[in-house]
Amino acid sequence: MHARNLARTPGVDEVVLIGRDAGRTESVRARLAAQRDAEQTTESGAPGSDVWAPVSTTVDPLADVLPSLDGILVASATDTHAELARVVADSHTPLLIEKPLALGVDELTELSRDLDATGTPIMVAFHRRYDPGYQRLRQHVLDGDVGTLRLVQATENDHYALPVDYIPQSHGMWLDLLVHDFDIIPWTVGDPVVEVSMIGSVLDEPVYGDHQDTDTAMVTLRFASGAVGSIGALRRSDAGQDVRLEVTGSKGAYGAGYGPRTPITSTEPGGSAPSNPYDTFGDRFVPAFEEEIAHFVRMIRGESESLTPPAAGLVATALAEAAAESFHTGRPVRPRTTA
Repeated sequence: MHARNLARTPGVDEVVLIGRDAGRTESVRARLAAQRDAEQTTESGAPGSDVWAPVSTTVDPLADVLPSLDGILVASATDTHAELARVVADSHTPLLIEKPLALGVDELTELSRDLDATGTPIMVAFHRRYDPGYQRLRQHVLDGDVGTLRLVQATENDHYALPVDYIPQSHGMWLDLLVHDFDIIPWTVGDPVVEVSMIGSVLDEPVYGDHQDTDTAMVTLRFASGAVGSIGALRRSDAGQDVRLEVTGSKGAYGAGYGPRTPITSTEPGGSAPSNPYDTFGDRFVPAFEEEIAHFVRMIRGESESLTPPAAGLVATALAEAAAESFHTGRPVRPRTTA
């Protein structure tokens, strides 16, 4: 997905796929070529290539490749993020890296300070900050249209179940799934979360229970202003990919994620099921991922600053830690203060 969006973004001259497995990178390149040919046809019906940037592959070590690159996107295994971020930042190559940078507040605090000290432009892939619906929702809050904040309600339902063998290494729903809500909610409403409670059950896949995790959960939030919030989350929902955020205040209510593809069937007279509900998170957030890549290209050119620098993940990580503690202890938890 990221490689495709990069190749389709104006101003990108070449996309280089870097990996240790030559067969795997070549397979990805071939799939991208097939997508390009399917999307682009000339008037005569022949495949075209004038819009997509060329895609190449290499198995050369990252340190050897970096001097030839204008920017790099890292989408590797979570446990490699911190090390790769340091390598790239030390080379002063602009970086877009998948979340999380680190799994705990202490580690992320130290890492973000080290990365900031290099002066390298870095975006962490909290993609919802680049989504037009969430940006408009935040602007309504900033413009005062919501009035005094009172209630925040989020839904985070995945359509497809995780592979069973990934569950033990997922680091829990709070960090693998809900971290996006823990990032976007405080950013949208501008009101710090001061208390987190989380309850959950295992109703879909017993393996979650084997690893002290959950597939069906509810998180409640208390904000510094006294407003309250909730996040309902499912690891699998046959209805479709359902990701929404509602903000209600004294003057109005606004929501992101509502439209003809929202996977909810209205039971009101004349209501109907969506004809084409969102299928995956990539499908749900097409505009967000495209704008994230476009913003990254502008950042490389020096035209934009990162909306998601390394330290931006501290709040989300602190809330995830609090949610995990609450889930395991059954008590509300005050998130750790981050510097």
